[in-house]
This record gives sequence, C-alpha cells and structure tokens, in this order.
Amino acid sequence: MKKFNFKNFSIRKLDLSSHNVRFLSKYRIWFAVPLVVILVAIIVFSIFSAVNKDVETGMNLGIDFTGGTVMTVAVGSELDNDSTYNSYKNALTKIIEDEGYNVGNVQKSDKGADARIIIKYQNKDADLESSNQAIKDKILATYPKLSEEDVSLESISASSAQDLLSKALISLAVIFVVMLVYIAIRFELWSGISALIGLIHDVIMMIALTIIFHIEVNTTYVAAVITIVAYSINNTIIVFDRVRETMRLAPKTGKIKLDSYVEEAVNDTFTRSAVSTVTTMIPVFLLGCFGVVSMRQFAWPIMFGLIAGTYSSLILAPTVYYMIRTALNNRKLKKSMSPAPTQKSKKKDDMSDVMSMRKRNNA
Repeated sequence: MKKFNFKNFSIRKLDLSSHNVRFLSKYRIWFAVPLVVILVAIIVFSIFSAVNKDVETGMNLGIDFTGGTVMTVAVGSELDNDSTYNSYKNALTKIIEDEGYNVGNVQKSDKGADARIIIKYQNKDADLESSNQAIKDKILATYPKLSEEDVSLESISASSAQDLLSKALISLAVIFVVMLVYIAIRFELWSGISALIGLIHDVIMMIALTIIFHIEVNTTYVAAVITIVAYSINNTIIVFDRVRETMRLAPKTGKIKLDSYVEEAVNDTFTRSAVSTVTTMIPVFLLGCFGVVSMRQFAWPIMFGLIAGTYSSLILAPTVYYMIRTALNNRKLKKSMSPAPTQKSKKKDDMSDVMSMRKRNNA
C-alpha cells in the first residue's frame, strides 16, 4: 500500500487555475444538490412533527422563540463531580417532565462554589406562574439543603418570543437589502441579484441541515445565521471581483465568451476560498464536538453555513450570474436580428389606422 508523503504535498496542488475546470455545463447537478437536502429536511420535519404531534418540535424551536422558563439551580462544588451532576440532572429533569413539560436542554455553568445547573423547558403563558412554583416546591422538597434563593426562575412569554423572531427576520431582510445595494453599486445589478440568491440559499441550507440533525434553534442560532451571511458574501464578492477583472482584461487575453470569464474567475479563487473555509471549520468543528451545550448549538449551524456558503460562492452564485447574463444577451441578440418593418407594412398599418378612425366617427 502506497503511503502518503506529506513532504511532497503542497497547497498549490489544489490550484485549479491551470486545470480550467468547466462546471457551468453541469448546472442541473448544482441546482439538484440543495433541492435534495431540502427534500430530506421536509421529510425529517414531517416525521418529528407527526411523532410528537407538534409542529414546533419538527423545527426544534427553543424557548427563546416559543416561550418558556429558564431555571437555574445553584448547587455548588458538588457539581464538579460528574456522577453528582448527572444525578441532579436526571432528578430535576424528571420533576419537570412529571409536570407535563418537555425539557429543552440542561447544562452546567461555572465551577466550584459558583457551579449551577441551567435547565430550559417550555410551558404556556396561562399556567406559567403556578406551574413554575409547583416545580420549585418539588425541587426544594427533594433537596432540603437548597434554599429559595438557590432556585431561580426566569419566564419568557410567547409574545416576547414572537417579537424576538420578528426582529430577527427584519434584521436578516435589512442585511439582504444592504448587501444587494452594495454589490449592485460596486459591480452590477445582476451580480447583486446572484449574490442575494446565494445568501438565501445559505440560510435555507442552514435551516434544512438544522432540521435534519434536530439542533435546537435559539438566539445563538440567529447569531450564527448572520455570521454566515457576512462570511459567505465576502467569498462571493471575491469571485465577482475576479469576474470583473477577467472581463476587463478580455481584449488582451482574446477570450470573448461569458462562460470563460466566469469559470476562470472560479478556478482562480477556488484555492483561496477552500483553504480559508477549511481553516475556519477546524476550530468550529472542535467546538462542536467538545464545547458546552451553548457552544455546540452555535458551532454546528456555523459548520453547516460554512459548507453552504462555500458552495454558493464558488458554484451557485456564479452559475446563476452566468444564466441571467446569458438570457439577457440572447434576448438582445434576438431583438437585433429581428427584421425592421418595411415601407409597405408601414403604409398598410397607416391605412388600417385611418379606416378604423372612420368607422368610429361614422358610429
């Protein structure tokens, strides 16, 4: 078996500029890939919703968007022992579930005397106060050494959760509009539209993969989406900047076809985008594997977004741009090739207009 020699490996071997990879002709495949992911997400969403008889569980929305309670139990240095932590975790989860509520997540915060358990669970506004008090009383009865101050409850109403969701969507829409205007001014309108389609693709892919892997959606998820939008647009701008530069140098290089401009730009920027994405994914992947719950809920959507953003920047957005520009060029070509009206046809049209006017006057 032949061993891989790291000494002979070089990043330059990933450079596609000398290979001139032709990818635009396979546009059906590039459009099919995200559609397959979306289809799988719809199936997974339907299964989770049907099993739990609740649409919210299909998306795994956290209490930040559905409303609920954040309970903090200050236990102290006992939680430094993993077995003690697991014992508290299981007991507290059972108390909450016995009241008929689903526990979103449980995590440990701080160490030593400041160590505490944070539990999030969903409950409705109608019985929010009474149900939380009943849960707190059971916890104090189960652990007599805990005081009233050791168990704190913070309620999030459904109305405030909906307000948070609407603000998040508005923020995302504003970002999209600003990005579109910026790219349209710096490059051209069709570059901006193509980049916007790529950004929408990134967000949809993040949501689809989040549904497939059933990751909780909370406020950190919104931060992850905005982070990926900013990261992805940077890579897309680099590609379109290269397209513009290639078109500017076209008279010198002798290339006149639009597909040559676009494919050369992608081949030239592929190595840079791929390497920067991989180096970013490595620490994010480690956070997703070994970080605390809140970090994992942030890291995995970032991972999904990095993959989707790289795909849209290098493949999807350039392909959409090429298809739009090609359609516009073909339309202009048809107009220029259409025969101009002859003198006879003009006279005939004038006579028909005169006859129609006479008929209207006689009537």
